[in-house]
Amino acid sequence: MKKIWFFDLDGTLADTDGDIRLAWKAAMRDMGLECPSFDRDFVAGPPIEEMARSLFPGIYTDTLGAELRRRFGERYDTGGFPATSEYPGVLDAVRRIKARGARVFIATNKRVAGAKAMALKFSWTDTFEKIYAGDMLFADGTGPKMKKPALLAHAMDELGVGPADCILVGDTANDFLAARENGMESVAVAWGYGKPAETALAGRIVRSPEELEKLES
Repeated sequence: MKKIWFFDLDGTLADTDGDIRLAWKAAMRDMGLECPSFDRDFVAGPPIEEMARSLFPGIYTDTLGAELRRRFGERYDTGGFPATSEYPGVLDAVRRIKARGARVFIATNKRVAGAKAMALKFSWTDTFEKIYAGDMLFADGTGPKMKKPALLAHAMDELGVGPADCILVGDTANDFLAARENGMESVAVAWGYGKPAETALAGRIVRSPEELEKLES
């Protein structure tokens, strides 16, 4: 079994789509942005800037992406997550993986403030050793945000481990490509937001928490 397990959050540990969409719509409204295809084209999980570039290809700028991130965070991080729910059985599987001797971490594109607030709400803090989030080094917005490949590299460096020691569990292409870039094994969960073409990028696919728990790496 791998020593280090990184778990994506959105679409892997919890169904966060409802609250994320509400916060996105509020942020777009604050900025006067209109996207008629939002309900059809939006996907929870990828970085805010990447999704904004996809939704607003004709007007996207780095400044727009940064402002959308800020306004989204104001709405999302303090909203209490009323429309978010854990996927049944997943956290129990994570805890049993940990009980077998693995170290378990969250690796997410979420803002660190929102990820920590959610971990507190759902009592994950005693399970996961640490949350790795893209803005964790500069959560005040004064520095660059790490994309998931850089985030995983940072985590491995901090933990003093190599890719052979690690596995990433996620649900979208963003997760699996980041793992691949770091030479790390990846596992796709079938209950998340990823489409079949995305989950096919992972080394393996699990269709239930029981399958996840029984993985031997």
